[in-house]
Amino acid sequence: MSITFIVDKFTTDVVENDDGITTTSKLVGLRCVDALDNVFIVDKRLDIVDGTTDAQYVQQAYAAAQTEINEWAAGMSVQGMVFDPTDNSLQAVQETPAEGGGE
Repeated sequence: MSITFIVDKFTTDVVENDDGITTTSKLVGLRCVDALDNVFIVDKRLDIVDGTTDAQYVQQAYAAAQTEINEWAAGMSVQGMVFDPTDNSLQAVQETPAEGGGE
């Protein structure tokens, strides 16, 4: 399955926890789009490290989200298929040709 990854968010995020302590992190969002235009968006907060490039932050977010992306892609590969209970098989939906396409 072909997936395109588009950077959806790229901001510095300040979060205050219950103890009143604030932490600053890089918030990176990836919009994953498959060949059928199904979309999955995943966000990751990353530690800010001096000298880290934007591309490195995006790569880190991609690596941290890989399990979630793989699970989504696996589900999309089955979604829309027809289940045949007589032989417990999954089949792609057969497209019907357009009517009246004469010359």
